[in-house]
Amino acid sequence: MKTSLRMIAALIMAGLPVTAQEVPGVTDDSISIGVMGPFSGNASSYSKAQVGMMAYYDKVNAEGGVHGRKLVAIPEDTACDPSKGLAAAKKLIYQDKVFMLHGNSCSGVAVALRPMIEEAGLPWLVAHAVSDSITLPLARNIFHGLPTGSANGRAMAQFVLSKPDTTRVAIIEHSNDWAHSYSNPAREYLAENGVTPVAELTMERGQTDATAQVLKLREEKPDFIIAAIYEAETAIFLRDLDKYGMGDIPVMGTAGTDLENTLKRVGDFEAVKNYYVIHSYVDNLDGPKLQPVRDILAEYAPDEELSTFSFVSIGSAKALVAALEAAGPDLTREKLISAMESIENFETGVLSEPITWSATDHQGVKGSAVAGFVDGKPTVLRAWNTPY
Repeated sequence: MKTSLRMIAALIMAGLPVTAQEVPGVTDDSISIGVMGPFSGNASSYSKAQVGMMAYYDKVNAEGGVHGRKLVAIPEDTACDPSKGLAAAKKLIYQDKVFMLHGNSCSGVAVALRPMIEEAGLPWLVAHAVSDSITLPLARNIFHGLPTGSANGRAMAQFVLSKPDTTRVAIIEHSNDWAHSYSNPAREYLAENGVTPVAELTMERGQTDATAQVLKLREEKPDFIIAAIYEAETAIFLRDLDKYGMGDIPVMGTAGTDLENTLKRVGDFEAVKNYYVIHSYVDNLDGPKLQPVRDILAEYAPDEELSTFSFVSIGSAKALVAALEAAGPDLTREKLISAMESIENFETGVLSEPITWSATDHQGVKGSAVAGFVDGKPTVLRAWNTPY
């Protein structure tokens, strides 16, 4: 009979050893990690985040693993749908009995999963979904390994206002928690700087035409547009902006979009040339600072066509491995959580800002850069016309 989690906790409190066989998902030579992501559906491009993360696992495994244990990923499809996400989480936790969870794209899914995962108590490192509601209020076992919506939302508004003479800002967004996690902090930053949006419009997921929104924006004549909408709808919105002669108005997008992938979706550079996105990385995707990461992806995910999403979860994977190493060979969930809370100013070589977790703050990354096309080339920026 397996020792219960309560008994394991008692052993830990008593300072007695806990064998690998007594810890769910841990054996003498493996650590099983549940990886949930949208591997199907219209948000499946986000699954590249999970693919990149698992490629890093493979690299770690090829080098001997962590304390002799291989990281065994068990992927489950959420299709960016809360009900499917709940089914996936239940399977991983109660059927597969994984040691921890890592990954997750789509904030709507992650927010829906939080109560169940918090109650289950296993470590959950969120590596792509950005909603602050996933990690706030603080839950002992839930961590963010990338900039959250509030960090990104403020970075978006800061970039918008860094463009000289910008006073008229419009917002278009989905009506879900994911969008609000960007737009509300952006509104707060705008208000702090005396700017009230001239228009606040909604474009829902699955919408295939943005004519009504674009015509309203044409009446308001904004200097800049903040767009908190998913990639598929962003492509539609940018096409319609260009169609109605508004393609010269700059648009600031979220980490839910990818600059190059948006260009591919739109198929017309003229409609995308003034689009900017949150860019959480130290370099352009083809820049020298990200060459080591590209090498990992080329070796362990050779069939993947790379996009921004391919890189986003690797920073948290590096921090996780550092925490697993610090937790020691006698691994438990509590030891991992404590080790994660000791990670400070961890430079991933991937993300533009370091990861710091503590006992009182599980949102590890506090800022982000921005990417846009400069002279036709993707360029990382700190502010308007200011290279990173």
